[in-house]
Amino acid sequence: MTDTVITQHLKAQAVDRPPKKKESPISLAITPWLNSLPSTLLDLLKQNTRASTLEEVQQNLVGSAPKRWVVYEPMVLLPSGSFTCEPWPSLLTSLSTSQKEDLWTSILDQLSPPKAPLTHLAINEGIPLFQSDQQEENILRSPTGLHPLHGSFGSPTSPSFPSSLWVSTKQNSLTQTWAPLHTMFSRGNIKEKARLLSFHSTIPLGSPPLHPHRYLPPATLNNSYAIDLYAGIGYFVFSYARLGLKVLCWELNPWSVEGLRRGALANKFTVRVITTPEDLGRPTKELIAGAEEQIIVFQEDNRHAARRIAELGEEEKPKVRHVNCGFLPTSEPVWKDSFDILVQGFSAPLSSSKQEGGWLHLHENVGVKDIETRKAQIQGLFDGWCSESQDATLKANVEHVEMVKTYAPDVWHVVFDVYVSSSITN
Repeated sequence: MTDTVITQHLKAQAVDRPPKKKESPISLAITPWLNSLPSTLLDLLKQNTRASTLEEVQQNLVGSAPKRWVVYEPMVLLPSGSFTCEPWPSLLTSLSTSQKEDLWTSILDQLSPPKAPLTHLAINEGIPLFQSDQQEENILRSPTGLHPLHGSFGSPTSPSFPSSLWVSTKQNSLTQTWAPLHTMFSRGNIKEKARLLSFHSTIPLGSPPLHPHRYLPPATLNNSYAIDLYAGIGYFVFSYARLGLKVLCWELNPWSVEGLRRGALANKFTVRVITTPEDLGRPTKELIAGAEEQIIVFQEDNRHAARRIAELGEEEKPKVRHVNCGFLPTSEPVWKDSFDILVQGFSAPLSSSKQEGGWLHLHENVGVKDIETRKAQIQGLFDGWCSESQDATLKANVEHVEMVKTYAPDVWHVVFDVYVSSSITN
């Protein structure tokens, strides 16, 4: 065989050989930690799990360790169910506190970037729809199942903003901040946030756009408002603010409000929180007329939102372009209020004789086979409200259905965009 043929044969063998599987960083942390444990621990584990050798015990432990994680600086969040498959429960119950701490710090060290050490570790759990001790709805969407493993997350009995852990992440170049022990974060909303950021983009050249009325110049947006009835930590608030709109927010959870405030400042948005009973009892005109802040947050039930907008005089009434109703499994309880809020803005001073309009973004979980039926139901609902109006030109159109993410098998988190418009002349 010539040198050329031998070289080609060796190259062919190299191509055919499967690539070496890269070991998970968590596995790289666990293996030396296991080797540091007393052999008596692993011997006992071998007997209890009927493994043939200590090597098999180690392979089972490494193989059943979590393979995925998410970093929200300075925290690492492991997926639900981590370390619950045998032989992990048996091992963890037999470890001392210091041995457990060595494991958690080894994982954090392995996952930490060189210049930004990660200091906290927790296991994620789903957000319950109901309180565990009673059948009341978990309206605040508190993450009661979060399982901290390492680091101080704050006092569970007497929590305070300064003493609690606050984490952050960036999506679409916007910072979100929250306290993981007290508020949820849904990273699956990144697609919807991005969609809102491009909602009013320039009409593309060429074929006629599907929704030409969506193009609004920056000057128009800068003189308009968005209303978020379930503001949370600012999931969608910051997208509207980045577009240049002023945003009025409603949120009940004080921890979410504080996360929104911190996130707004991190994104260099001006923000004011109205939270005390004294301030919330003042007329809305006093609270928002002439306000310089781009984001104003009312820490109260969103049932007050329509009333607050209605009590404003014609000169103070905001020109609303968007009303966001981001609550699951359905935001339907606020749809009529959101419709009223939007329509009231059509008589605002910035309105003119041309057609005025705005969008309601209605979030809901819907079976994939039921989406078109639900769309028709929503259209009928808004047609009925339009027909009850004194404005004969008022009309509504469910112009788009956005499928955001799967919520359960064959169930989608969807957003119905309802465009409400009027051709009334002031």
